[in-house]
Amino acid sequence: MVKLSLFGGLDGIGMNMMSFQHANEMIIIDAGIMFPDADLHGIDKIIPSFSYFEEHQKDIKGIFLTHGHEDHIGAIAHFIEKINVPIYGTKLTLGMVEHKLMEADIKKYKLVEVNEKSVVKFNHFRLEFVRVSHSIPDGVMTIIHSPAGLIVHSGDFKIDYTPVDGKVVDLKRIANIGNKGVLLFMSDSTNAVKKGHTQSEKHVGDAFEKEFAGVDGRLLVATFSSNIHRLQQAINVGKKFGRKICFVGKSMENTSAIARRLGYLDFDDEDIISMNDVDNYADEQILVLVTGSQGEPLAALTRMANDKHPFFSLKENDTVIMSALPIPGNEKMVYSNINKLGRKGVKVIYEAGSKMHVSGHAYAEELKLMLELVKPKFFIPIHGEYRHLLAHKELAEELGIVEKVYIPENGDQLEIDKKKISLVGRVENSLIYIDSNSNCFEDQGIIDDRQLMAANGVVSIVVFMDRDKRIIQNVALKMKGISNPPDDFMIGIKDSIVDQFNYRSGAGNIALENIEKEISDSVRKYMLKKIGKRPLVIPIIL
Repeated sequence: MVKLSLFGGLDGIGMNMMSFQHANEMIIIDAGIMFPDADLHGIDKIIPSFSYFEEHQKDIKGIFLTHGHEDHIGAIAHFIEKINVPIYGTKLTLGMVEHKLMEADIKKYKLVEVNEKSVVKFNHFRLEFVRVSHSIPDGVMTIIHSPAGLIVHSGDFKIDYTPVDGKVVDLKRIANIGNKGVLLFMSDSTNAVKKGHTQSEKHVGDAFEKEFAGVDGRLLVATFSSNIHRLQQAINVGKKFGRKICFVGKSMENTSAIARRLGYLDFDDEDIISMNDVDNYADEQILVLVTGSQGEPLAALTRMANDKHPFFSLKENDTVIMSALPIPGNEKMVYSNINKLGRKGVKVIYEAGSKMHVSGHAYAEELKLMLELVKPKFFIPIHGEYRHLLAHKELAEELGIVEKVYIPENGDQLEIDKKKISLVGRVENSLIYIDSNSNCFEDQGIIDDRQLMAANGVVSIVVFMDRDKRIIQNVALKMKGISNPPDDFMIGIKDSIVDQFNYRSGAGNIALENIEKEISDSVRKYMLKKIGKRPLVIPIIL
């Protein structure tokens, strides 16, 4: 029997993390972050609580990382600060992880490099790895030999028959694994709702050739810094047209440096210029690879669109290629930037039909092929919103090769044996919110207060009372986020509070700790009745 605990990656894109446990051994797959929705004001990223792992710290043998995207490795430094265990991953993945650990000033850690030939053995688990294609190099499928049976975790993948690096997914080996008898298959569901096959990354290089040829001014390509194959294609095409390359954005600069050092990006020193040197070249000699394809508020392209970048200013006749589609939930921010760029006279190429982007996640026919090759007894769709998981479930059932498909929720704990898979409980599944200053907090009330203030404003109210709980001075009232209420409105709030405490029998018997609540309730009720708002109320009792 193996216990599977799921901490994220379900009902949303991000925060991928799970563990497998038998007796006194536990292995963890991934430790990712989730990027916040727009209504999580001031929050930079979200990670799962690690309290369950802290309770079982002595059993953890290591964390196995499927690839180097933030939704799979972004929480690793926060985890290692609390629980220092070996980290297993491919060469590029570990290069990116090490940079994160150094930024977090973590000095003690153990990195163990693996590849498609590696075998990692513990008492109860044995792990192997299969190379897969994705939108970042060095992604792997993880094969887990467990006491219950063979478990396969797909990682994030697509089936690209002509990858940029020439490393085609080893379908023959996957088929051989399937022929051994797979008990459980857990597979990426991101594009389960899309029919057909995703296109090869090489199509983007062909599109770059066509678009670059028609640009006379400066050219900026906004994409994910981790999409190293895309960066390489942009660099190659840019050099062909006589352009110098400038990396702009912290993650773009860091990732390109790591990828080049480890041999995943190929360019010469004379191909690259700094932001300070851009003005020394003619416009038609400049290619800028920039962060901000998702409209992130602090990303370089967003700051340029808002005239807030300290070193780079856009100008008319610049061309921006958005080489990424908006992640669901980011559309508003992305199109806001596009509008701002257009107002500056910047040409923006962004439509899906421009072929400047292909997905790194398998479409329906690729998912079906992988299911046919693996031939699992049990199947759990992972990595996606619920609609993606459900669509993947339907694909598996359509094929008729799976005995049972189970769609779990974040926090579920399952037991798996040779005969069944069953829900046995829940694990601690609270969220840790991290702001732009790296402050961490777990209190959902803080998030609720921020959302309340954003939607309804805030009222601070100072009340002076005597020992009989009667108001002895004028109530001091101040509002923020509420548009210019008339004087009689302000007077009405004050009068309602005075009436409540000065002319109510038994007011002196109210417990001091309840006065703040009564004042808050009174203000919210009055404002809801008069203007339809229920603000956050901050009462101060003197």
